Amino acid sequence: MKVCHVINTLNRGGAETHLFDLVNHQILKGYEIELIVIGPDNKNTISFKEDYKNLEVKIKRLQGPRMFNILSYFRLFFHIKRYKYEVIHSHQPRSDFMIYIVRKFGIKFKWVVSVHGKYDTYLESMEISNRIKQKFMVLLAGYWEKADTVIAISNEVSNWIVDLNKQIRPAVIPYWIDQSNFNPSNVGGEDISIGFLGRLNKNKGIEELLLTFNKLDTTNLTLTIGGYGEPSYLRYLHSISNEESRKKIKYLGYVSNRKIFFDSIDLFVFPSFSEGLGLVLLEAMSFSKICITRDILPMNTYLKKDSGYLFKDSEELLSTLNEAIKDLRGDSKKIKSKLFNIEEMVKKSSVEKIFPMIEKVYHSE
Repeated sequence: MKVCHVINTLNRGGAETHLFDLVNHQILKGYEIELIVIGPDNKNTISFKEDYKNLEVKIKRLQGPRMFNILSYFRLFFHIKRYKYEVIHSHQPRSDFMIYIVRKFGIKFKWVVSVHGKYDTYLESMEISNRIKQKFMVLLAGYWEKADTVIAISNEVSNWIVDLNKQIRPAVIPYWIDQSNFNPSNVGGEDISIGFLGRLNKNKGIEELLLTFNKLDTTNLTLTIGGYGEPSYLRYLHSISNEESRKKIKYLGYVSNRKIFFDSIDLFVFPSFSEGLGLVLLEAMSFSKICITRDILPMNTYLKKDSGYLFKDSEELLSTLNEAIKDLRGDSKKIKSKLFNIEEMVKKSSVEKIFPMIEKVYHSE
């Protein structure tokens, strides 16, 4: 089957990581895969460009200023018309919109949309940005209705799509995660390293984590923060940490090697306010890490009280962190029980269980 994936950039994020894993597995299964990338990659983030080259995947760059350049639409139209793909699978709002426009001109192909998050629920620093996103999502949901299949990465995202457009019936297909990294050895001890990994912005809850860390007894505690943030926002994050906390916090910037990061921490905290799925939480669980996350969908469908720790607000985050630290230092039976349940959850997210769901979408009439 000849499949073309369309995405905004190849910068390493949740959607991009899932796409790379998907393409890798599709090639193993004998699919003929090509990529169309709308815009340039961000120089501040690692790109998958070389990884795709190693897979010998053809990449077509549209160039230009993304979806607002009329030349990009002509390039996209003639490229799709020339290569006659059986399936075109788009992965982000700009990509979805451009494929919708091109398809109106009569090219025949099966169009699959993957919705990787509740896009208008991610908090931005400017209120006007939030309002513009909300209005655009209502329009975009009308375009999604024209796709042959809309894939939602979680039930929460599916419900969000249906709220936008009740004519859409999404297929819920979550991400899969690598099963080979689970190794629950050497968990706990007096010295506890807390970790956070993700893009540094308000929506990820990093501010709440730093303000809570100020209130902890940081004796034998460290906080390691991985992920890219704008320089001005990083300066703000530094400013909200007190003098004692700053001595115990390490900012890594963008993390290219997840294994090294997760091997260096004991407790992973994911305080995001809104996620489509929360891939990094699943990754942390796959590395056998004890995790704390906000008690909201969809994170609390993967991590429960018998496998980790949940909190609702800043006050609960403080008490939950103290509880988890105490357990890691002195309650090995409780920690082993949580790790057993984490492993059972991880097994349910294997490629063997999830990839056939995507194949079913591709081959359905």
